[in-house]
Amino acid sequence: MLLTDFDGTLSEVAPTPEAAVVSDLVRAEYDGLSTVPELTVGVVSGRRLHDVLARIGHAGEFAAGLHGLEIVGPGVEFRHGSLDAVRPVLARLAEAAERRLASCPGCLLENKTYALTCHVRLAPPEQAEQALDAFEAIAEPLLEARVLRLLLGDKAMELLPAVDWDKGHAVSWIRDHVARLTAHPVAVIYLGDDRTDEDAFAALGDDDVAIGVGGRPHTHLIDARLAGPASVGRFFAALRAARTI
Repeated sequence: MLLTDFDGTLSEVAPTPEAAVVSDLVRAEYDGLSTVPELTVGVVSGRRLHDVLARIGHAGEFAAGLHGLEIVGPGVEFRHGSLDAVRPVLARLAEAAERRLASCPGCLLENKTYALTCHVRLAPPEQAEQALDAFEAIAEPLLEARVLRLLLGDKAMELLPAVDWDKGHAVSWIRDHVARLTAHPVAVIYLGDDRTDEDAFAALGDDDVAIGVGGRPHTHLIDARLAGPASVGRFFAALRAARTI
């Protein structure tokens, strides 16, 4: 099974979430993986599930959004039970955050309905730090009450339901489902570039392969490193060529 992050792995990191695109080369090679015998592919992203599907199409057999809180695959669907309860909480918090951060240049709030992200990639460094501090302060009572949890990303901070579920759990859930269907053990190749992918790396075992993308340091041991999305596309091409000869 090959599972990959989206932003920074399949697509270059973009100034805003909407601007992220997969190059024609990477898309063609990713789509081509469906021709590899005995390989299941999918994307595990912090984006909403519908957003992931809109950007990769349905070439991937599995797609996970919100860091695995929602998953879809052939004949199967998973939706974490925490989502409905947290929706009104995040709606109120989004309104407060919009008022508090309205004067911050380059600060972008991304409301994912069941998660709320503060992006500061376009903000000046000093204002970016202040915006993240303010964003965390607004959420502090809900963080202390364990209603929400805080996830740090690359020039971003995200609020999610305070449940023990992340990209690592999503990888394990998809692996277990495929193993039940095939009645065979399933090895995983996982590619990711961001802090949130560390949870997926941590879920891998001795027979799996962890591939870091980009230059940021990883806290978990990785087996290989690719420079960026273009290199990811070339890796897909090499994998497909090796497995279809």
